[in-house]
Amino acid sequence: MADNELNTNVQSITGRSRDECMDKLYDKYGTNFQVLGCKTRLSAGFLGFFQREQIVLRYQVTNSSLDQVAFSKKVNYPASSSYTRVSSTGGLPLQNSSPIMHSHQDSFLQKRDEFLTKVNPTVTNNLQIGQLTKQFDQFKNEMQEQMKTIVQATSAEKEHPSILKIQDLLEENEFTKSYIKKMCSRMKNEFSLEELDDFDYVQTCVADWIGESIPIAFEEKKSAPQVIIIVGPTGVGKTTTVAKMSSRISIDYKKNREKYKYPPRIRMITTDTMRVAAIEQLKRWAEIINVNVDKAESSEDLKILCDNYVSNSDYIFIDTSGYSPNDYENIAKMRTILNVKNLNENVYLAITAGVSAKDLENIIRNYEGFDFKSIIVTKCDETTSFGRVISVLSEKNKPVSWITTGQDVLNTIQRADPKWFLKNLSGFKINAEHIEKKFGTADKEAE
Repeated sequence: MADNELNTNVQSITGRSRDECMDKLYDKYGTNFQVLGCKTRLSAGFLGFFQREQIVLRYQVTNSSLDQVAFSKKVNYPASSSYTRVSSTGGLPLQNSSPIMHSHQDSFLQKRDEFLTKVNPTVTNNLQIGQLTKQFDQFKNEMQEQMKTIVQATSAEKEHPSILKIQDLLEENEFTKSYIKKMCSRMKNEFSLEELDDFDYVQTCVADWIGESIPIAFEEKKSAPQVIIIVGPTGVGKTTTVAKMSSRISIDYKKNREKYKYPPRIRMITTDTMRVAAIEQLKRWAEIINVNVDKAESSEDLKILCDNYVSNSDYIFIDTSGYSPNDYENIAKMRTILNVKNLNENVYLAITAGVSAKDLENIIRNYEGFDFKSIIVTKCDETTSFGRVISVLSEKNKPVSWITTGQDVLNTIQRADPKWFLKNLSGFKINAEHIEKKFGTADKEAE
């Protein structure tokens, strides 16, 4: 057979990549071989797990006399042999990957190889198999998390500058991640590229969306007496809020006597009998508006007092004890005390403006049993970030009815209003005239 005649014996060689297969062939045959084909297959693995991609290269030797010649120096591949290497993370071409993609793939591959080197091929019992399966699941989850990070990082690089700027403003105001995600998604869906280029327009629209997302409760007119109960965790200012609400009624009477047939008749009851300081505090404020304070230690006490007041009162304010939202036993006892038939009460949940989103969700969940109709946000002067409260109230669809500021009882309580929250957002350029027109006049209440 002539030297230049093709060897009719078709052979195959396997490797992790075509590069590796070509290296082996060059080391063994130099350039005296011809590649006939290439395919990818999965190795058998162990019990169906840990499978790897393998490259199978089919070839023929073109000069049998050189079969055993070894080359110590690698030869550059011909141009015709160029290819794009396929990654083991889903078939993405590595040559077009971003630096972020490379770093995460390298980290993932390193962890994978470290894990696979620990596998003992002699494993035979079910316990060891179960342990390996658990490790494999953990390994798979790590891979998914890394791929999620890659997708998030690459998509963030493509965001429009206006969207990124709004996202920064929302984060500055401590809106929750889920709320920010919804806002960013809405911007992508509703704005054209031309509109996104106009940041002032985008900012105005987003401010409108925030205002629209704040549930506002307007009080329904009820027949006298109106029974007002304020519940909430310790330290949120329930007693002070009772004083503020009752004082507001007295002040309104003095300013607008023509609206009233007679001076409003106000009663105060406290179930917080354990804290002497709270009772004394309420009594001091009650004296200013010429109101007595009664104590109720049980549901029976509360029923007797309310029955006595039903025919000669316009407002009955009930102050309650404050407990940790996780103090289920005492919260349940308080619910029992307030369980009076035909009370026709209006229950408010008081929370502080500076509460964390997670704590607020917990408070709402644990006070649901009181069937509160709306929320009073207190101590609004003690924080500059209202995104947490707005996010949770929006996501839980819990309306806010009142906001309070400061320790002074007089003139520090007002009806909740989207404009108030918008004007107190940090970093946003708010068009006062626009939001006034959109959300109406402040301090609106039902007659």
